Amino acid sequence: MFNKTFIPYKGYWSSPFSRWQMSFQNEHPIKLAAATARKFLGLRGISPQAFDGCTLGMTIGMPSWFYANPWFCALLGNPKISGPTVSQACATSATTIYTAAAGVECGAYQCNLVATTDRCSNGPHTIWPNPQGPGGEVLSENWLMDNFNHDPYGGQPMFMTAELVGKDAGGVSKQESDALAVRRYEQYLMSTAKDRGFQKGYMIPVEIQLSKKKTITVEADEGISPCTAEGLAALKPLIPDGALTFGAQTHPADGNAGLILASADKAKELSADQSVTIQLLSYGYARAEKARMAAAVTPSAQMALQQAGIAVKDLAAVKTHNPFTINDIVMGRLMQIPPEIFNNYGSSLIFGHPQGPTGARCVVELIEELVKIGGGYGLFAGCAAGDTAAALVVKVS
Repeated sequence: MFNKTFIPYKGYWSSPFSRWQMSFQNEHPIKLAAATARKFLGLRGISPQAFDGCTLGMTIGMPSWFYANPWFCALLGNPKISGPTVSQACATSATTIYTAAAGVECGAYQCNLVATTDRCSNGPHTIWPNPQGPGGEVLSENWLMDNFNHDPYGGQPMFMTAELVGKDAGGVSKQESDALAVRRYEQYLMSTAKDRGFQKGYMIPVEIQLSKKKTITVEADEGISPCTAEGLAALKPLIPDGALTFGAQTHPADGNAGLILASADKAKELSADQSVTIQLLSYGYARAEKARMAAAVTPSAQMALQQAGIAVKDLAAVKTHNPFTINDIVMGRLMQIPPEIFNNYGSSLIFGHPQGPTGARCVVELIEELVKIGGGYGLFAGCAAGDTAAALVVKVS
């Protein structure tokens, strides 16, 4: 699918992910993303003028979102560029990367910055006029919780779509779900070992101004819940005879992440190590049956692999946006993904889910893992609202 789109080595970043209603709760996500991106570029010695376009991914409306992309670019330090703002729920990162890559492939851009950001904390509460309502009472919606709890087409809360997929796949027990959650937590701890050596390879500390006289620096993820077999065993399932508990799903979060997509020559120029080549190969997408969100991940991943001309046996690493343990359990069964390559160094199940940037952080970690093990093919895939999913394949050599 793609043959002209490359990513410079170390040409990517993520902020820490902060559990909602913690340190980032009052920060405007566009301003915070621009500040983080500026800091990343400064550390890498890359000028904002290096980019001839920007593709921004964001899902939760904030003040002045109408100006999202050009405003971000101006805050970044390059008011001469802009581009589309992409919003596709939890598939926003993958689709933003795809959109930017299409521009590079057709020659519209030589160096396109992908930036993704969201703040789940203190999200908008929207009202609409309702002249026919009693006393003209308005219609209203909480952007985050109302949509987590009800799909207007599928009619189910998001967690229930995973439970239904588990039943369709022959059943997933609470014990199997708990064990997967513990495993994912142990894999996340790989990224924090040796004074967070893995995370420090891409994570940019974020400064937050609490008052005129007080500033704090958030260097690491906030609000991570320790996950133990004993602790999970004590939790009741969300529904009778269900597999999921509150410990077997992700948490809303705030943060940002991004990466540079460029032509081969430009990527080499901006690379921190020109002996490392990172190529974006393909994109996949899918939509599952009604109220079966987790089931869309596997066909999206299979499409991306087919477009790249490879199979599961060729993969060196797999990363997923896994809001529920059942996502990975069913995908692992259907695709026969070796456990030893599946979500090493963390996943959104543990480090949280700010929606827009979740997949971008996963892709960044996927690249870092592939470099660490000496290269190979990597797959990212994740579900999204509306029983959809998106996937990407990258190659590191």
